[in-house]
Amino acid sequence: MANILTFFRIIVSLCIPIGYWLINNFSADFYKETFLLLLAILFILASISDFLDGFIARKYDQETNIGKILDPIADKLLVIISLIILILSFEENLIIFFSSILIIFREILISGLREITKSSGLILDVTKLSKWKTAAQLASIILLFINISNYNNLYPELIFPLWFYEFSYLTGNVLILIASLLSILSAYKYIIGTINFMKEKDKM
Repeated sequence: MANILTFFRIIVSLCIPIGYWLINNFSADFYKETFLLLLAILFILASISDFLDGFIARKYDQETNIGKILDPIADKLLVIISLIILILSFEENLIIFFSSILIIFREILISGLREITKSSGLILDVTKLSKWKTAAQLASIILLFINISNYNNLYPELIFPLWFYEFSYLTGNVLILIASLLSILSAYKYIIGTINFMKEKDKM
């Protein structure tokens, strides 16, 4: 079951950019916001599956080697692809642009560090900072996805009241900025931990 949820997240990571492209190129303006909202819901379901697959694997002893390999890949795919869509959708928003770039850079950097240190016997455990970063990151992506239609004035008849878009857009910007700052701090801690480990190893 845990691996099924991981595969579901990978499939969603593929469906989101394809869906975004189809909406932009083939959907009538009247339906665009509804379809973009469905993409946000799909992202929410994938985010929930990220929590559930780890919980199920630990509780029911379903941890497998393929799951350990695919789970972080699924996480990175989902986040990075979604952030790229936000960059394309809010191209004039510098907060979203630079925050997304920092988060993507951090994700790739830490993934590389984990692979390097794993062979040396160092396991980079998930820190509290990383958990807070992930929470802020996922919440910001959801809130900003909801605002893609309104930001680009795709259709004047909006699903939600205008105040909801203004509040969620502002909150999304604040959260993605917080997520990027936490990304830098958590990456710094991982890097310092790796350097100290390597120094100790060289002394042996």
